[in-house]
Amino acid sequence: MRNETVKLPEKKLLFVQSTGLAAFLIALVILQIYFLWKNEVVYEGTDNITHFHMARYAFEYPHLFLHLWGKPVFTTLLAPFTFLGFKGAQLFNLLTAVFTLIFTFKISKSIFPKGALVAVVLTAFAPVYFMLMLSTLTEILFSFVLVVSVYLFMKNKFVFTALLLSFIPFVRSEGIILFPVFAVTFALKNKWVTIPLLAIGTLFYSVIGYFVFNDFLWLINRFPYPTGSSVYGNGELLHFVNMRNQIFGLPLVILSLVGLIYWMVEIFRKFSWKSDNLILFIIVAGSWTGYFAAHSFVWWQGMGGSLGLIRVIGAVIPLAALTGTKGIQFLAEKIKKQHVLVVLLGIISVAQVYLFFRQNSLPLKASAVDKLIVKSAAFLKNEKTEGRIFYFNPDFAFQLGLNPYDSGTSGWFFGDKIQPSNSLEFGDILIWDAHFGPNEGGVFYETVENDPWLQKIKTFLPKEKITVLGGYNYEIHIYRKEKLSGDRESTETLIRELEIPAKEDGSKVLEIGKGEEYSATIVIYLNELQQKDIFDAELSIQFKSEEKMDGKDVLLVFSVENGTEVLHYNAFPLEWRNEDSGWETTAFNTRFAAELPQSAQIKVYVWNRGRKHFFIRTLQAKIESE
Repeated sequence: MRNETVKLPEKKLLFVQSTGLAAFLIALVILQIYFLWKNEVVYEGTDNITHFHMARYAFEYPHLFLHLWGKPVFTTLLAPFTFLGFKGAQLFNLLTAVFTLIFTFKISKSIFPKGALVAVVLTAFAPVYFMLMLSTLTEILFSFVLVVSVYLFMKNKFVFTALLLSFIPFVRSEGIILFPVFAVTFALKNKWVTIPLLAIGTLFYSVIGYFVFNDFLWLINRFPYPTGSSVYGNGELLHFVNMRNQIFGLPLVILSLVGLIYWMVEIFRKFSWKSDNLILFIIVAGSWTGYFAAHSFVWWQGMGGSLGLIRVIGAVIPLAALTGTKGIQFLAEKIKKQHVLVVLLGIISVAQVYLFFRQNSLPLKASAVDKLIVKSAAFLKNEKTEGRIFYFNPDFAFQLGLNPYDSGTSGWFFGDKIQPSNSLEFGDILIWDAHFGPNEGGVFYETVENDPWLQKIKTFLPKEKITVLGGYNYEIHIYRKEKLSGDRESTETLIRELEIPAKEDGSKVLEIGKGEEYSATIVIYLNELQQKDIFDAELSIQFKSEEKMDGKDVLLVFSVENGTEVLHYNAFPLEWRNEDSGWETTAFNTRFAAELPQSAQIKVYVWNRGRKHFFIRTLQAKIESE
């Protein structure tokens, strides 16, 4: 009887909190669904569209399930929801967030039961986390996998913890940062056998990718982010610290810091390497602070394609809230009167919600750039376009209802950044925008403007000046590839060189990185040549490499094409030995019948199928009619 009396308050507390959790989650879902229909745009815009498109068309183009930018695990789980449309895809993240909050509540009960519900409120209304719930971005799923991994660890399900966590880099690449953290805790628990299981996810996708790409190391060779500096630049080391209130919300910032200090003091008072309290501190506080520090470092150094986006910290906000639970425990120890503590926790929760709505304007409204994209897309819908539509910003494909992976109707980026028209057929449309064009696409306004085959058909400018990444004034220009006006005399001998832009020092060298599969292209139209009996082609290239190239690693391709039909094709291997040092000059010859349709084109380019790093000084094609 005495034991029942002791347990009653705890049971009552858990019942009240569980009921409160259910009520809170229902209210949260209703609120988010309201914003789902009222928001004019989605938080963090364009990346949402790209993730949606990858998941939506993955069943049609199965290789998209392995796309490393899209993240294989995320794409696989999101894909079924995309058949409900974009809003259906948004619901995936909302549902995932709800389950994440439930597991956050469960873990909080083990840390300090009185703070469990508050931890849920702090997580849900952390500014970045609330906004991410209606996105199609990866941070919410990452937080779910991480929180469930912590929960399984606390339940001593170490094998399941390692297996689940092994797949987290395929939700977000930086998930690999967590492996050393959990490996240490496995070691402290004397569960050494579970540490190798952290490699299962990588091994699984390496094997799958081998059968798709014929490359067991495809995870390295197809890694989509630069390992060095990137076009996005860099920023302050304390960038994310300075943005703490916009990321976490002030109440969570205070409680998590208090919790960190209190937790560390608690550990050192009764220090033991085998202490469960120390191990829990490592996987909870160690995971989110390590993740936070890593992102701060790469943005400071301008590495890994980091843009300094505060949304990335949303992936670990539940663990910051769990650390905040220790802050609540500290308050409970200082405040002996329970009703005062309850009132204070209520004030903290209300403050988190109030400050969120004070900081953020909801529902989300379309920006001037968003409106300009919609306006230009509406123009194209009314324009009679027989050719394909090429673009840099995925929003255009979304607004125009295009399948971005159907090369017969559209094209997203293209290989030739020196003369973009070489990647287009006559009648094709090119939409150049000042953000994605020069930054992600590597194609500058002057390049498209000076392309002789591109005819501008429309320009869209915002009412007021808008400066985007790279310092460019935002503009949208729409071009159509058209034949040059006037008659052009055909010739018996034509020599065409690849135009390589000069660098700052005046040198003209084209660098082909490991992430680039094709070089720019030399395109020769058949009406530029006299058609006799035979065409004799001589190709010459001057190149050097950073590494050995042999076999079919890098090929110089000569192709005669008529639309999608290949009429003649030759691929010549470019070889480079480790002992080579200077520029290598190589020439190849090929002959083919001149009886070809007038619409045919001759294309010369380099195919970097082995993903090597090399440089091209000259690339020339000489065609003679015989």
